[in-house]
This record gives sequence, structure tokens and C-alpha cells, in this order.
Amino acid sequence: MDVVIRQDLCDEEKSYIQKRLQIVGDCLRSHGIVCKPDEVPRVALLSSGGGERAHISFLGVLRQLGQDNLLDCFLYMAGVSGSTWAMSSLYADAHWSKNAKVTISSVLKSISEGGDMAFSEGVQWLRERYEEGDLSLSDAWGVMTCVIKGVPLETRTLSDEGSRDRDGANPYPLYSAIDRAFFDKDKAKRKELWFELSPHEAGFTEPGAFVKTSLLKQDFEGGRVKYSPKRKPMDMVQLQGICGNVFGDEKQNQKHILDWIKKSLLPRSQGEAAPLSGVLKIVMALVELVECPHNMDHCHTVLARLKSVLGEDYGKFSTTLLELDHEMWTDMDDQKRKQHMENIFEELIGSAEEWGQELNNLDNKLTDVWWVIKHILPLFNEWQFGNVANFLYQINEPKVPEEMCKEDTMHLIDAGLFLNSPYPSVLREARDVDIIMSFDFSEDAPFKSLEGAWNYAAANQRAFPDIDFKVLDHDCPKSFYVFEEEGKPTLIHIPLFNIRNCKDEATIKQEWREYATFQMTYRGKKKIDHLADLVAENVNRDGILKEIRKAAAKH
Repeated sequence: MDVVIRQDLCDEEKSYIQKRLQIVGDCLRSHGIVCKPDEVPRVALLSSGGGERAHISFLGVLRQLGQDNLLDCFLYMAGVSGSTWAMSSLYADAHWSKNAKVTISSVLKSISEGGDMAFSEGVQWLRERYEEGDLSLSDAWGVMTCVIKGVPLETRTLSDEGSRDRDGANPYPLYSAIDRAFFDKDKAKRKELWFELSPHEAGFTEPGAFVKTSLLKQDFEGGRVKYSPKRKPMDMVQLQGICGNVFGDEKQNQKHILDWIKKSLLPRSQGEAAPLSGVLKIVMALVELVECPHNMDHCHTVLARLKSVLGEDYGKFSTTLLELDHEMWTDMDDQKRKQHMENIFEELIGSAEEWGQELNNLDNKLTDVWWVIKHILPLFNEWQFGNVANFLYQINEPKVPEEMCKEDTMHLIDAGLFLNSPYPSVLREARDVDIIMSFDFSEDAPFKSLEGAWNYAAANQRAFPDIDFKVLDHDCPKSFYVFEEEGKPTLIHIPLFNIRNCKDEATIKQEWREYATFQMTYRGKKKIDHLADLVAENVNRDGILKEIRKAAAKH
């Protein structure tokens, strides 16, 4: 079979880890920690989600770790949500950790300056995804992520990294997602099914069901691949759209994608917004209908505008719009209004080429506009997200729950919606991790992800030190917590804003207001540099080396 059912690691990861352990051993020796080759401590670096705040913060942490000559102490690097944005950029360089300061400073500069990716470039990538099949809103979000990061589309594949990077130069990267089908179920009843992606293998950690990462998007049946050359391996745009969907909330996803579409479509004239053509007025109206489906008064105003722009013969483009008058609209309940709007939306999309020709201006840009109208905007009504062929479709394996095998498509979403730090991947027994160092950039509470990981470990029989959460200061946390218990991995937990880098509770609250998750893209260099420098203070070099020495002494 092409699907493997096991808890052990794949041979390719084992080979990489052996090479990486040699590099880790050399790094520890430079810090005065001498270990036998088979006794080198296995340390995992974790980064939580948190949108662009997590993206920038993780870059600031990694830069400081590089300056302190600590990056090569880590065997694994795992992230969720916003932190995967940082990982996807850095691993474009096969030896980024050797020159971390220069590489990361360049990435931070790109964020502050922003990029100028053409709308047509993003649409072309989406067209290619459409031809492959399984296009969803996560693909549009992947394009949006590159816009936020200020970089060109990152079209290298995760599996390419597996074939390229064989010398152990960087910590082994682990990305995470969850299957929405299970996330949507009653939390008390569902089994916690974590989906991880590495350069070599991808799959569900709990049942232990995996497939080669290069085959992830292919169709499967009964555990065997039905190979199609048109389906390319998952690239970093699509990966970020799935794993780095920080705005897992549907409204936030919708807002940011639609804002990008509107900004890209607005014509400019000498730096100022130019008057909209008739065609673009209709496009903007359609976007508004998607944006505000529950604001019925506004929707009625938009529909009236559509009638005016389409002209006297608007009925030939939408029969529902033709039949709708103010009195009828007023007498409808919300459900009927919503249905009428959806009908009008679908009819206008279906007749786009007709009213586009009627109102002229069909140039190359508008060709992309039509494509977005027809293939992206309808996804908001259906809310199609994270569509990936299900490699477990109709597989017959006793260790795989039957409910995982019924559908031919999975819907992978941001793992941070379940657990905002990638503990499940490094808690796998086969990875045999000695120390987990977790930088937590979550906005909710400084220990929420930690408590979630503690609960996950208990539910899935994973080794985890006992923690008394009642004694922890949630309002004014320390900068460096160590939790340890005999026979279990040592856990180092580092909250983002704390008494060390903020000095007092008032400043902690002020920083959280400044770097809230849901806000516009960070573009100011001052704001970005402040956050990157502030989080660098959380890198406790002496504390980290102390815990590694203790782990080495236990071997």
C-alpha cells in the first residue's frame, strides 16, 4: 500500500535526525557540554500561533538564538498558524540557520516594506490550483499570506525540501493542521486527531496513518494512490493557506481576502483612486454582497445600485433581480432575503461575460476579474476550506476509525483552532524528545496552550510533566518556566509579554493592545523592530543551557 499505518518514524526522517544529532553534539561541545553520540539531548523548539504577531515574534526569537549560538542545539522545529509563516520563509534557504541574523533581518525587512505582487500573479496561481481540482478558500488565503509577508509567491514544495536538505543543517521542520470534520464535532466525544506535515511524510499522528508528502494531494482509494500528473505536490503557498490560517474565524478570513481583492481591483490614477468603470462597480457590489449578507438594508441598497449600473435591461442578467421590488423585499423574512441574494449573486456570476461585454472594458485585468468572480467568490457561500484529497478514503485498517475513511476529501484547517502550539507532534513517543522549549505568542492567556497540551497528553497517554496551573500568575507571568518530572520530557514555557521584557502588568496590557491578533498588516518598521527586539529578551541563554546540561547528565 501507499498508505502506512505505524507509530514509528519514516526512514528518511531517521536518517536526517542522525545527521542533525552530530551537528547538535558539536554545538553543545562549543558550550562545554560533552556527550557521547548516542547521548546527545533531543531538544524541540516550538512556536505557537498568533497571526502576524507570532510570525514576527518567532523571527525575533530565532535571530536571537542564532546570535547566541543556540540554533544548532535544536533537533526539531515545530509551528502552528502564524509561526508557520516564518518557517516557510526561512526554509527556502537550505542553510538558513548558519547565517540566521542576515537571513532573518532580510525577512523582517520584507514584512515592513511590503511587496508588490501583481494581482494577475496571484490569480494565475489560483487558476493552476483550479485545474488540479479541490480549489478552496485556503488557496486564496495562501496567496493573501504572501501579500502580508511582502514576498513573491512561495511555490517551492515541502517535499522538495525533503529531497534537497539531507545534511541535517537545520532543525527538522514540522507543520500542523487538523481535519475540520473532527474539529466540528462535540469536543467531549471526538478523538483528538492531529495532522502533521514534514518534508518526507504527512498524516494523522494518533491513528498513525501516513503518506509520503509528495503524494499528499493525489486521489487514493483503499490505501493505494490513483496518480494524476496534473496534481502537483503541495507548495508553500497552499501549505500556508492551510496551516497558517490565523484568522480561522470565517468572518476574519472573508474580510482579509475580500479586502485584498478590492484593493487589487481598484484602478489608480497618479497615486489617487480613479473613477470605477461600470464593470468594476458591479464587481465591487458583488464583493459587498459577500461581505455583508446579514445587513439586509445595506444589501437592498447594493441591489438598487446594481440595477442602476446594469441599466434598463438588468433583468436579462438576473431574473431574480428583475422580479424583486421594495415592497417584496420588506415583506420577506431574513431567510428568504438571504436566498434571493444568493440567487442574484449566482445569476450575475453566470452572466458575467454578457454584462461585462455590455459595459465594455474587457481588458486583460478584467479577464482575471471574471475568473475571481466565477471561481473564488462562490466559495464564500459554500465556505469551502482546506480541500485536500483524503488518502484514507475507503481504506480497511482496524487502527483507522471508520469515520475517517468515508469521504474522498479532507478539509484541513489551522491546528491553532484546537491547540495553539504544536505539542502533539513532538510528544510522539518515536521522537523521544528530552526537552520541549515552547515560545507562546497566544493572545488568550499565557498558559492556555500549555493547559491544552497537558489535557491532550492526558487524553492520549503521552508523557508530560504534571503542572499546577492554579499557582501560575496569569496577569504578570515570568519569562522562563521549567516543568520537569522523572521519566518525562522537561518543558520550558516562555510567554510573549512578561515581567522581564515589560517590567510591570500595565506595560504587559499595553503591549497586548498594540499587538492584537486581528488588525491590519504590520508595515511600520518601528512597530516590527520593537516586537522583534522585545521578544529577543525572552531568550534566556544561561537558562536554556542549564536545562540541556541537566538532560545530558541523565543519559
